[in-house]
Amino acid sequence: MGKIITIQAAMFAALGEKTKLSRSGLSVIFIEPQCGRHDLSGIEDLAVKQAEAAGLDINAVTQEQVAAYTEWWERVSYERQIGQARIRVTRIYPVQCGHSEIPGNRVDLLDGWGRSVESRFVHAKEIYDPDAINRIGGKGAYCHIPDAAGLDRAIVALRKRHPEYSGAPVKDNNLSQAAG
Repeated sequence: MGKIITIQAAMFAALGEKTKLSRSGLSVIFIEPQCGRHDLSGIEDLAVKQAEAAGLDINAVTQEQVAAYTEWWERVSYERQIGQARIRVTRIYPVQCGHSEIPGNRVDLLDGWGRSVESRFVHAKEIYDPDAINRIGGKGAYCHIPDAAGLDRAIVALRKRHPEYSGAPVKDNNLSQAAG
């Protein structure tokens, strides 16, 4: 068992006395800063010094305390992974395909930790806008707009392939994007 896990278990066992939950509820932190920090350092030697400064006896940590901390952390981590997941639709951007660039949107299913679960690329639609200013300053230009139906299909497909994330809200970064 690593020292960091042992110290985290000691911190978890000392909740309300020498430690508390962070504002996010995702970690146990010191009530008073130890070695200049409320959170536990990832550097083992510094973490040991923080624990000692807080008055935690890491040599007295039991397997039950480690198991209690580990169980809590796994539950909190899973709840965040699922509960804070989201589907992000990017603005239109060009993707290099051979010697061409194809404009489109990427639809990303991100877990609550911000890690990509799966992505899809949806080609943008090309339309003619008679009021748009073209490259030589005249009126009339071809523009790209998001393929709304294609984006919806991609979102449905991601939710179907990953049912545990079916309740993930969609953040569409195209809502304020005008055709162009």
